[in-house]
Amino acid sequence: MTETTQVVLSAQEVTVEFGLGHGKTLRAVDGVSFDLHAGEVIGIVGESGSGKSTLGKVLAGFLNPTSGQVQFRAADGGLRARHQRGPHGFRDVQMIFQESAMALNPRLPVWRLVGEAVSPNLITFPASGRRRVDTLRDEVATHLQHAGLDPAAMAGKRVAELSGGEKQRVAIARALAASPVAMVCDESVSALDVTIRAAVLNLFQRLSRDMGVALVFITHDISVVAHLADRVAVMYHGQLVELDTPARVIEDPQHEYTRRLIAAVPTLEQRPLLSDAR
Repeated sequence: MTETTQVVLSAQEVTVEFGLGHGKTLRAVDGVSFDLHAGEVIGIVGESGSGKSTLGKVLAGFLNPTSGQVQFRAADGGLRARHQRGPHGFRDVQMIFQESAMALNPRLPVWRLVGEAVSPNLITFPASGRRRVDTLRDEVATHLQHAGLDPAAMAGKRVAELSGGEKQRVAIARALAASPVAMVCDESVSALDVTIRAAVLNLFQRLSRDMGVALVFITHDISVVAHLADRVAVMYHGQLVELDTPARVIEDPQHEYTRRLIAAVPTLEQRPLLSDAR
């Protein structure tokens, strides 16, 4: 990613307030602005209550900002406001949750879970053409492979038959099937054990490096984004207090909160979080 790389997602003075009753409000996100470029990984870090997950929901379209706006790169090359429905609905920014199973219909086989992100009408009305269904299954197989899954072994399984890592990979394949300009990953590896976590982090790194997928990676663990992200955004009380390369943020933090956040991590040496595990 370079400074001349195309901007695919732009947050502009995004503010989110929640009413608490009796005329009081909570400002969960306070005037956050940044641009995300094609193939770039921005890691958003902060403790619980810092506003990072709320910001992620705004970026992915699950929550409207109180003020400010989010824009994404449309098919015509221009930036489109996040609230404007594109030619494929609101598919352009996909979200990967911590508990991926919550977003997966347990009654459907994996091929249909991914297939409905490619062609919802064909999944709903499969009688529209056997050849088209076969073509769809081929496309689904490609997305499963990109997510590191064996289509022959996975296509017919249900969610209950999948491990935690497999569920996350299916969720990633489903997100890729929507051809998004960016993916928002909210604590997407925190529920996985260490070995599976490393493999999924490797997958995110490959998607960014080899396929040009832009990622917003939300986590409380700054050591994860130190290895994965091109830039690190530090959130504190809803504000973006620092945004720079991982090396600069870790070696020369500019904000007192960032210094406290780094000091709370046992060690930030280059341990193999992104190993060759698959």
